[in-house]
Amino acid sequence: MAGMWRNVVVFCLVAATALPSSLLVAAAQATNTTATTPIPVVGVKTGIEVNTGKRPARQNINKLYARGGPQWDLYILALSALQAVDEADELSYFQIAGIHGLPYSAWNGVGQVQGAPFIGYCPHGELLFSTWHRPYVVLFEQTLVSHALEIAGQYPPNVAPTYLAAAQTLRQPFWDWASDPRLPDAVTTANTTVNGPTGKLTLRNPLYSYRFQRPAVEASFGGPLTRYPETIRCIGQGGNNATESDHLLGSVAGGLVSMVYDVFTRTKTFEAMAYANRNWSSFESPHNMIHVYSSCDGTLGHIDWSAFDPLFMLHHCNIDRLVAMWQAIHYKDAMFNTTGVSTGEFGTPPGTHITADSPLKPFFDGNLNLHTSKSVADIRVFGYTYPELDEDEPTTPDGLADHVRAQVNSLYGSDTQGAKHLSAPAQPKPPAGGKDDYPPPPPPACYYTAEISLDRAQIPLPVTVNLIVHGGLVLGHMSILALPCEGTASASLPLREALLGGNLSLPDMTPATVIPFLEQNLEVQISTSDGTDIPILTAPSLQLAVQDIGFVPRTNDSTFPRFGDTTRFWAMPVRQYDGC
Repeated sequence: MAGMWRNVVVFCLVAATALPSSLLVAAAQATNTTATTPIPVVGVKTGIEVNTGKRPARQNINKLYARGGPQWDLYILALSALQAVDEADELSYFQIAGIHGLPYSAWNGVGQVQGAPFIGYCPHGELLFSTWHRPYVVLFEQTLVSHALEIAGQYPPNVAPTYLAAAQTLRQPFWDWASDPRLPDAVTTANTTVNGPTGKLTLRNPLYSYRFQRPAVEASFGGPLTRYPETIRCIGQGGNNATESDHLLGSVAGGLVSMVYDVFTRTKTFEAMAYANRNWSSFESPHNMIHVYSSCDGTLGHIDWSAFDPLFMLHHCNIDRLVAMWQAIHYKDAMFNTTGVSTGEFGTPPGTHITADSPLKPFFDGNLNLHTSKSVADIRVFGYTYPELDEDEPTTPDGLADHVRAQVNSLYGSDTQGAKHLSAPAQPKPPAGGKDDYPPPPPPACYYTAEISLDRAQIPLPVTVNLIVHGGLVLGHMSILALPCEGTASASLPLREALLGGNLSLPDMTPATVIPFLEQNLEVQISTSDGTDIPILTAPSLQLAVQDIGFVPRTNDSTFPRFGDTTRFWAMPVRQYDGC
């Protein structure tokens, strides 16, 4: 990994056709520059079936792009129109993106409170991480669709009904980086062609980058990204280098899918699933890796800037999708009931006690009360669903849970986690509520995880911690973003798939074989976002252990592997990876 992001060349602007003036008018009409009351985050209410209440699904970006047609045309035109809105407007692309981090300013009438740090609103590494991002994506979605509806009305009468129907069912798409760890084709070209109201239209691709309208404002942010007039990824000759992004994403592809499947199969509480702040398996861990590995030290990798990259909403829509799928499986435990402590954001002082009733600033509901984790727990209230939450098939919560398990197994499971080639006792149906925490029979296999913890204050953030064995095989990754900048970063990383697929010639997967091998060969590499290696001696807090858990592989498509209650921890020596 050392030096992989050092070959940065001067970024060149890519010329592109500006939006037609008629679409700019639509953009202005679809925004509210002088709102005197808070902007409510209620979701999109169009396109919902009257008789059934079935909601349109957010689509996989690759499928939406491949299908093309009116909905794709409107998505691109609406995103272009949104990016063209004056950055002083609260419902501009700039202002909505700026809620997350820079420019550290009040939005929707919610200002900085006394004692709060001068950072953005987003609670990274905290209990509210997943629930805060849900209304954030919804806000973007409802604003995007408002533009699509305006633009649909400009098409000729013979096609206007088709485009209006497409706009009504349009929702923010997602990028499923775990099942397809490459940049979506739709985001890799500087220009794109769609069917506009007056015919074929070639325009600057709004998924390729966001171009800042006020260079002086952006320059005031400071830092290395201010030299670029637009968002960047993996700078190559003439622009963003998708090949380099794909190479880096490919290097962690196995880890991404293993981590996602590990959360679904092993994590039983909402708080453990939702954020990475203890030694548990959470969706925030692979989330962090996408920020780092898809950007090559570009915009998405700098957390204060990340929401300006058009990849951000595709990425976070996918995080919301994974959380919603987990909630469907664990429908009786679909929200946390514990208390956490905030490290502090723009609207929240450090040390604030956090519960499911805490406000998700700066997002208001339809009654103009601040949203809470409880008010956003059910995605149905926001008018969308996901393809994996198929409402046509299951008629009961248990049926939906079985259906989603099958979807998870198909997308993210592997042969070693199934039982087609292993001898395992038949599994009873999980109890009601989607729980599968009944005592398992004596397990015939071992499941290994690496438990890592590190004091953030000891290292220059962001960084990635790599666990490597001889020959350079990377068994696991923990990416740590720049926020929060203090406190302990920790993760639980699945190792079984990497050990089995690494051509290590281990005679078996028993602890008697695996633990001595790891004790003798496991090494640690800490790398900054620009590829510089950090000596592990500068991080004396770094701790590493391996956990082995007995498990029974899944026996059919709608069940998960079953893990034993008894686990053993093996302290590992912390050795610097020497590159050999």
